[in-house]
Amino acid sequence: MKKKKYPTSKLIRFITHIAFTLFTRFYGIKKNMPEEIKKLKAPYLVLGNHVGYWDPFITGYFLPEYTHFVSSDAAFRNPVIRFFLNGLGTIPKKKSIRDTKVIRDIISVIKQGENVGIFAEATRTWSGCTQPIDPSIAKLIKMLKVPVVVPILEGMNLLNPRWAYKIRRTKVEVEYKLLFTKENVIEFSEKEIYDKFTEAVNYNEVSRQRIKKNKIHSSKRAEFINHTLYLCPECKAIDTFSAKGNNFYCRSCGYDIHINRYGFFERTSFGKLYFDNVRDWFNWEEQEFFKSVSEIIKNGFKDMIFEDIASNVYIEKENTPDLIFAGKADIQFFKDKITLKFIDTEKVINMNFDDLQTINPQVNERLEIYYKNTAYRIIGNIPGVSALKWEVAANAIWKISGQTHKLSSYIRH
Repeated sequence: MKKKKYPTSKLIRFITHIAFTLFTRFYGIKKNMPEEIKKLKAPYLVLGNHVGYWDPFITGYFLPEYTHFVSSDAAFRNPVIRFFLNGLGTIPKKKSIRDTKVIRDIISVIKQGENVGIFAEATRTWSGCTQPIDPSIAKLIKMLKVPVVVPILEGMNLLNPRWAYKIRRTKVEVEYKLLFTKENVIEFSEKEIYDKFTEAVNYNEVSRQRIKKNKIHSSKRAEFINHTLYLCPECKAIDTFSAKGNNFYCRSCGYDIHINRYGFFERTSFGKLYFDNVRDWFNWEEQEFFKSVSEIIKNGFKDMIFEDIASNVYIEKENTPDLIFAGKADIQFFKDKITLKFIDTEKVINMNFDDLQTINPQVNERLEIYYKNTAYRIIGNIPGVSALKWEVAANAIWKISGQTHKLSSYIRH
């Protein structure tokens, strides 16, 4: 018998199943699954919206057939997590880099009669809205010629927003839809598949919440929202927010916000409310910061633009996914490079933007950079410091220099 690609461990699958039986019941997560999916036989593709860390476990738990999910290789760097992901037959992919190996692995898993789950947005949403989707997903669907199931996680961005450390209690439901049968995939053109899929997976948490008004049962609704919101709309200061409980404020100008029990913003003092939700604030700051960095570069500014001081730096160990602590460094952004200036050793690493492959904010204060095929992980020393601003600023550089193949799909340029 031919050896399976990404085999699974019965023990780890059993442990995971028990854990998410308890998890979904404890948090009251429900499913809405039509009979045609309950009766659907593997293999098929599972293509849902990507909101939180737990998305693959929750969507996979409710499905009648086991699903191998594709995950960023960054998730494999922790040896404990790697042990469980390997046991679950998870398929690793280099984030924001064209990876032909992952396509071959997906094809192999489908050919052995098992499901594959992919989050076509490639990264979790910062604002609760579905992000742009690469048209190549339609090519993959046509190539595989299997049915496509689309699960939509409704309320997940309230339960487990990307910027928060802790899960909150609120209503969450997974809506499953059989989008394409095998016959549909063969019949439809790539454009028809792409258009139907992007329409089906499109979701906006803010718009839904304005109608549903589901309560968020948490006394820490604002904590670490500064991972996502790093630019003050009042004074335009960067990374000056402090957050505690259900409130956050700008240390530079005092602009203050209370997050109410439905997740919407209110002023805690008198003054203008620029945005009443995270989606609109996020969209504004991305455009504003992108434009600001672009103008600085075009005006010939040569000094450091911004920095995060005394960050912990880890470097990928050769030929392994493991990371080795390299020391504390000030990470500095210039128009042509990112500099790691180590504090104790006085060592300096200059990463020019031509050779810098990707820059991705991860969970919490974590930033991951691929430079000359080596991964660097930088963790900010201040709780809540935003790694997201680095990605937006790097995209501005790449746009100006014509390196459009490196641009993040969800950042509007």
